Amino acid sequence: MKMSQSMRLSQRQIQSLRILSLSSGELRDEIYGTAEKNPALEVSGDSFEDGVSSGLMARARFSDNIRYGSSGKEGEEASERFQKALESNADTRVPLSDHLLHQLRSMNLSRDEAELCERLVGNLNANGFHILAPISLLDKSKPSNDERLLAKCIHIVQRLDPVGTCCTNFEHSLLIQAIDRGASGIVLFILNGHFDFLDPPVPEKVARKANRFIVSRRESAFSGAADELYPEFTERIPRKLLTEDDARDAISFIKTLDPFPARAFGVSSTNTVYPDVFVEKIPKVDADGDGKMNFETPDGIVVGEFMEECALKVSFSRASIPNMRISPEFSALEKKLSSVQADSLDEKGKAELRFARDSVQAASAFIDSVSFREWTVVRAAVEIVRRQHAFFEKGARFLVPLKQKDVAGALGVDDSTISRMANGKFLSCEFGIFPFGYFFTNAVNEETVQKQKMNRIVGGDFAPTSKVGVKAEIESILRERSPDDKPLSDQKIADMLFERGIKIARRTVAKYRAELNINSSYER
Repeated sequence: MKMSQSMRLSQRQIQSLRILSLSSGELRDEIYGTAEKNPALEVSGDSFEDGVSSGLMARARFSDNIRYGSSGKEGEEASERFQKALESNADTRVPLSDHLLHQLRSMNLSRDEAELCERLVGNLNANGFHILAPISLLDKSKPSNDERLLAKCIHIVQRLDPVGTCCTNFEHSLLIQAIDRGASGIVLFILNGHFDFLDPPVPEKVARKANRFIVSRRESAFSGAADELYPEFTERIPRKLLTEDDARDAISFIKTLDPFPARAFGVSSTNTVYPDVFVEKIPKVDADGDGKMNFETPDGIVVGEFMEECALKVSFSRASIPNMRISPEFSALEKKLSSVQADSLDEKGKAELRFARDSVQAASAFIDSVSFREWTVVRAAVEIVRRQHAFFEKGARFLVPLKQKDVAGALGVDDSTISRMANGKFLSCEFGIFPFGYFFTNAVNEETVQKQKMNRIVGGDFAPTSKVGVKAEIESILRERSPDDKPLSDQKIADMLFERGIKIARRTVAKYRAELNINSSYER
């Protein structure tokens, strides 16, 4: 005989831990997938889905120029095989953003021009057109970021290969390409706000429409997108009427242009990040007006015992997570069947009771698992904010060494729970959006840590002790250098760090510099 003792996780615990490890995007898919399988679970609201149906219906209109028809079974199978063949092949083309950035970094641009050009490139969709209005990309904290600089940077990006990106739409792109290739005034006249003259692209009809407009607006100025972006472009409406040959030549030239110049390039693989937690500064007077240093509010938790001038408010983001509830109909059905004596139910009634009861219990357990995920993420975020409060006040340089087991011990949970919590979760603050794992960083070395502890006791200068903080210090040293100064070697950087209380080897400096994507002194 043998006696043994073991501990097993219940199905609910296993589900809670699995839900905890999911990112926001994965949790959305899990919620909708569970709602499809379990009729007792309903999605009562989703802020990300509001207005989607109407938008899809608006885009589903058919054009009068399209012929409709149905294909046979063989045609559908052939189409499916062709589609699968396309999807199975990886896109090996160079992404448009990489192609444009490679050209920009080889140009002699000022820092403001380079930064704004990179923001413009990052604002392009798969077709190479603006996603947001370019004016919104200006950094209002910099006086040099004005509309004149924006127009100059747009002009630079539009002239990169392929010409015609960084535009509003395909008509604007065609106009830029025509200007770059020195097109005639007739071509520019048609492309600058009169693209409808080309419908249909028949020379006789194009000439007739253009001449009718010229006669009615002979004295008006030629205005449009080109006037705003290119002050040197002063072409007016043609003074003479168009002939069929003029229209034919213009149509032939326009056909050589590409309305979507970015289609020859690949698409960068992008992942949408939904912050799970927001951390914001609030005045300390408002935070602890009642004498409390830490307290909960309806929309978050305030941490204020470490800060002198402000407090930090930690709030959970529910925007990307659909609202759930147990179906009222299923709940009523389960109560109704439960109120009936089991002996009076037939086999069908008993099966319905079991199904209703199991469905409601499964839906309730799933909702509890999602709530457990929120509770764990918020409590862990609060503990991270308490331990890394200097970072949220002053920036990456003040990030201190922190291990997952430290947070786990403070919350009274296992280390693996914090590891699952940090997987795929993001925190948003005034310095940007960071993965939770960013705040768990190792110390550079024990000697530096002990030295900084002594500095705090005697009131000495602060020096970073974490890997992230030292990398921020290296980046700061290189950023403070003037372009005319001699580039610093890795050994010289190590010596300057030692003077600031950070002792690391030259090869460690080289490693951190490479992780920051900074070239060596020879290449700089």
